[in-house]
Amino acid sequence: MNDNLQSGARVQSENEVFALDIGTRTVVGVLGHVSDDTFVVDDCCSIPHKSRAMTDGQIEDIDEVAKIAGRVKAQLEEKNSITLTEVSIAAAGRALKTCRTKASIDIEDKGYINDDMLKSLEMDAIADAQDSLDENSSGGSSFYCVGNTVVKYFLDDYPIKSLKGHRGKTASAEILAAFLPSPVVESLYSVMDKIGLSVRSLTLEPIAAMNVIIPAEVRLINIALVDIGAGTSDIAISRDGSIVAYAMATIAGDEITEEIIRKYLVDFNTAEEMKQSASGETIKYRNILGMEQTVETSAFFESLFPTVDLLADTIAANILEANGGEAPAAVFLVGGGSQVPELSKYVAQKLGIPEERAAVGGRQFMRNVDTGSVEINGPEFVTPIGIGVTATIQRGYDFSTITLNGEKIRIFDTKKITVVDLLRIAGYKPSQIIGRSGRNLTYILNGERKSAAGTLAVPAEITVNGKAAAIDTPVKQGDIVTFKEAENGVNAQLSITDIAGDVTEHRVSIDGMEYPFGTAALVNDKRVSSGYKIQNYDDISVSIVETLGDLMLSLPFDCNGIVFMKNGKKLRFDYLLCDGDKLETCDRSAFEEMERTQKPSQPKPVQPAEQPKEAPPAEKPDKEPELEQEAENSNVGAPITVILNGRPTLLEQRSSPHEFLELMALANLDTSNPPPGMNIVISLNGKDVSFMDPIKEGDVAVIRWE
Repeated sequence: MNDNLQSGARVQSENEVFALDIGTRTVVGVLGHVSDDTFVVDDCCSIPHKSRAMTDGQIEDIDEVAKIAGRVKAQLEEKNSITLTEVSIAAAGRALKTCRTKASIDIEDKGYINDDMLKSLEMDAIADAQDSLDENSSGGSSFYCVGNTVVKYFLDDYPIKSLKGHRGKTASAEILAAFLPSPVVESLYSVMDKIGLSVRSLTLEPIAAMNVIIPAEVRLINIALVDIGAGTSDIAISRDGSIVAYAMATIAGDEITEEIIRKYLVDFNTAEEMKQSASGETIKYRNILGMEQTVETSAFFESLFPTVDLLADTIAANILEANGGEAPAAVFLVGGGSQVPELSKYVAQKLGIPEERAAVGGRQFMRNVDTGSVEINGPEFVTPIGIGVTATIQRGYDFSTITLNGEKIRIFDTKKITVVDLLRIAGYKPSQIIGRSGRNLTYILNGERKSAAGTLAVPAEITVNGKAAAIDTPVKQGDIVTFKEAENGVNAQLSITDIAGDVTEHRVSIDGMEYPFGTAALVNDKRVSSGYKIQNYDDISVSIVETLGDLMLSLPFDCNGIVFMKNGKKLRFDYLLCDGDKLETCDRSAFEEMERTQKPSQPKPVQPAEQPKEAPPAEKPDKEPELEQEAENSNVGAPITVILNGRPTLLEQRSSPHEFLELMALANLDTSNPPPGMNIVISLNGKDVSFMDPIKEGDVAVIRWE
């Protein structure tokens, strides 16, 4: 409550309307109420801006405009002992966009059409218009619907003047909706917030003026209404009982003021005074050099003729474009800028209509308005009174104000509002609302397709009035929403060491020549180091050389019949290589011969001592020969180690000699389902082999697809 009011001040009632017209030059406030379908003006107040806080109908300095609007509010409160809490406002048509659309609803078996059904129908049409505008707008700009009029109603596809009370199958409405960019609307709301007022309704300035000068019963006539302010000239066109078009020109009264500044070397306020005090024969003024000057009124307006002519030409051109290229039957000029002498005459001439059909609208043209004892006569009061009238007609067509993370967001009440609607209007992107899981990584490893999964997204955290909510949770006027953005998942990342281990190259010397060993990784046929990051669809081949057997398969010469030694000692196939090893080779047969020659001779068996004759030796058991034979064959099927596909492989002891067929099971090949385009390779010590061929210690076998 305003602290300056007396303690007995009453609070603004539901029936009382406070209309505020924030113009480029002045702020006008009107206090009124409705009585018997008539808007009664109780009081009014007009205060000019001290500085140029607005340009072309757009608020530039919110704090400065709020000061003047606050003074208007305070004066009306003090004079009428009232605390004002709600306000109705209008926006100028800067950057205006219009959309004409049609919506239908099924009314079969729903009884007679009532007010709620009509409102739902109109809201559906506005929502369609909003969606169409959003789809066609570029740059991510958001728009607010600031006014709409029904162009036509249809009942079962037949045009009808009014749907209320009718029954049928389908009801349709064709509407004309007007939209403004969010900065234009938000600046108005910011001013209202600063002076402690909540917005009851918002409309477009020409709609407000049209509702008070050209009510519905007069709109059968093709009439153009032009609200000429200081910064914009806003246009509305009526025809066939409806408002059919809106238009706007960013040329208005300020162009004339600026021309006065240039021609007479005066400041802005002096130029405004000269323009408004041109009722006498002469005009006295002081220029910026401090010199007193006098100019005849006729000469003054004659000097302004080029600018007035440009204003008339621009207004007429916009009327013709909005009216489909035709001149209207009549034109009403309202607003402070309409008082420029002979402007209406020039507009009529440009349109090619009789001069008497272009009039400056004032109190005498207002319909269903009672100004009582309040002195309101000029055309500058048409729009603020029209804002009040429009507020009573379109009650309920307004914005919902919802707080999102401490900031107020406004959404036009055209449909059910959910959290996701709120977030989109606030400018959040889908990835911030829902989140994106990290991308998977797919690659080929030694001919086999592999993949690594990215991490899942962390869902957004949403609360509505302190309770956990989802993106489809409905929100309404006054709700408080908190939103913490979703966190995108992390893309899968692998380095070559993650799948192959250390790929550092080591060296071993064989007969003085160096050869590499260790783990080698080829990516897309190119060798890579440990730091390589795997990319999507990389083709990776990893080969591991750890043992002497692995090395033998990789050497560029035939290892059959060769013995590998270190420090003169023979190495087994499973010997683990060390960096810097120095190995020598020797022919196997030569090595075996050398081993035989170096073995010490076997001692002759000691002859058993003769037994006393009285004690002849015991006879050998009957089966001793079989035992000797068994001893002779004791190595048949003994455990052996062979190199299978580069790996030492131990074959357990068995009762018969080892055969190549044993290795087929160990190779783990599905011969019934060969890979496409591959053949099986089978060899033993580099030569062709049959399944029943015997194998012995140290043999090198290959069984694989190639």
